[in-house]
Amino acid sequence: MPKLAISPTFLSEFSRLDHAIQTAALTAVQAYMTGDDARTETVADASDPRVRLLHVGQEWSGVVAPGAEGSAWLIAIRRHDDAAALARDLPAAELPSASRAGSSQVAAPDDGTIELVEPGSDDSPALTGPPRVSGPEELSAVLDKSFADWQITLHPRQHRIVDARFAGSAQVTGGPGTGKTVLALHRAAHLAHRDAARYPDDERRSILVTTFNRVLAQILSQQLDRVLPDRALRDRVEVATVDSLARSLVQERSGRSPETLGREELSERWRDAARADGLPYSGRFLVDEWEQVILAQNITRLPDYIRCERSGRMLHLAPEHRTRVWETVQRYTGAMEVANEWSYPQVALEAARVLGRSGPRYRHVVVDEAQDLHPTQWRMLRAAVPAGPDDLFIVGDPHQRIYDNRVSLASLGVNVRGRSHRLRVSYRVSQEILSWAMPILGRHPALGMDDNADTLAGYRSLLHGPEPVVRGCASRAEERTAMGDWVRVWLEAGVAPSSIAVAGRNQWVVRHIAKELQARGVPTAPLDSAEDVRAVRVGTMHRLKGQEFRCLAIVGMSEPLLPPKAAVDSAEGDPVALEQVYQQERNLLFVAGTRARDALYVSYAGAPSRLLPQVEGAAPHAGAAEAAGALSGV
Repeated sequence: MPKLAISPTFLSEFSRLDHAIQTAALTAVQAYMTGDDARTETVADASDPRVRLLHVGQEWSGVVAPGAEGSAWLIAIRRHDDAAALARDLPAAELPSASRAGSSQVAAPDDGTIELVEPGSDDSPALTGPPRVSGPEELSAVLDKSFADWQITLHPRQHRIVDARFAGSAQVTGGPGTGKTVLALHRAAHLAHRDAARYPDDERRSILVTTFNRVLAQILSQQLDRVLPDRALRDRVEVATVDSLARSLVQERSGRSPETLGREELSERWRDAARADGLPYSGRFLVDEWEQVILAQNITRLPDYIRCERSGRMLHLAPEHRTRVWETVQRYTGAMEVANEWSYPQVALEAARVLGRSGPRYRHVVVDEAQDLHPTQWRMLRAAVPAGPDDLFIVGDPHQRIYDNRVSLASLGVNVRGRSHRLRVSYRVSQEILSWAMPILGRHPALGMDDNADTLAGYRSLLHGPEPVVRGCASRAEERTAMGDWVRVWLEAGVAPSSIAVAGRNQWVVRHIAKELQARGVPTAPLDSAEDVRAVRVGTMHRLKGQEFRCLAIVGMSEPLLPPKAAVDSAEGDPVALEQVYQQERNLLFVAGTRARDALYVSYAGAPSRLLPQVEGAAPHAGAAEAAGALSGV
């Protein structure tokens, strides 16, 4: 079998070429490996007469030098005159040895496809084309589908949950990759079929599919279009975020849209309020106390606040301290009301009151990423559907909670006792990626929405693929260059651009990611772009929530950026707020890392974040040449 080894410096030089030249080069290489010598020519006056030029186009050629045991080296691809000069001056004594570490070999199997083989690892499995994962027989056929089809494929064992009839609300929990979102989509489609059969003359939107942010809602809507192609059935299902639903209900009642404030802006304002009132608490603590205790329990009187349980709030507040906190909260929320300023939980609470007066809007509600909803949003959803069979279908994972919302469904009138299902088998994330990500969470179990501790004990994956690669870089410029090399390798291996994502912790990192890729001629698009946009997806780690990609790069995982210094500073030394910051960052990193199915690449510049796990056997300093080799470990 003809073999072509890649020089260690080849990929970094190759990545700077125009995309059209790269495509022509790959075509020429593939022809060469199938035994077509028509594209090659000898080089006059070459130091080694065995060196050949491989014609790539009218102006470009590759330099092919002899290697050991009948193999050859692809040294470079340059303009024809420059390639010829390099070939003439290439002494045989300085040609790299085919056994030298740090190289990758390209082999041509009988079917003519390109195959990347790790040098010196004849026993390791090879990868034809792009990086792939392998799975059991029931998934093997599905893995060969397009990634878009894969994203809506339900595991055969989960059909029984989709088709079940529940006496009341039902809950499904499970770790990353267990198919919760796909299950929710198919459940909504099943309910639409049942609703149409039972109410053929009532064509209103009687089923609500909801989640906590706009990106997820958009993805759910697009995927539901494919799961439920019948337009008449699809029109029975409304897809909306909990915030947009709450806003529309409040606007419907009052005639004007509430002006909402985010948590960061609220924290800054409440910090000033705390200082003005002489309170020894951070603005973040006061916002959390208001949203996670007062609004969460719908407390409207000081005596009730003094008596209430503050579950999940580690800092004890004596009655006299609660009185001062209450007075500050009342004064500041009163000012917000005058200015028509609302927090998102406030809007949801008001929407629940609207529904309490007008009555339910839907016959069934399906909730995705349920762990990140606030108690006031649950009150709204409880009021949106009458209690009864198949009223609420809830999917989520408390280990993926990226906001500090603690919910007891039973206390909110949502009873799932005896109707809870826990999924422990992942078929959408490889075991290698899970093994890297799970230590991020630590050993503490998460509190589930059914008031029970939720652990990942027994959690495993049916898929196997390459180990995640963790790279440390000397500078941010080096980190961006390395990231670009990896993305280019994935694209050259045949991975669709829309199946590749690159994410950072903040918008500053994201802007530099986009600039690096665009400078290389790689089209980019936001993470929430439509499926048919042929571009690499770029965005913040928060935007990865609920999404899936074949290949994922997470950059900027250094100590000043994860957790963000601003978030740590905002805790102002408050141990409760500080612990919440770190836990949310752990969960965020866990969620982000498990968005990849086939390949995961993580990098940092300088000191790595203390939250970043290390992987035995992973490449801590993998470069562009090693990127091709990493694709072979499947």
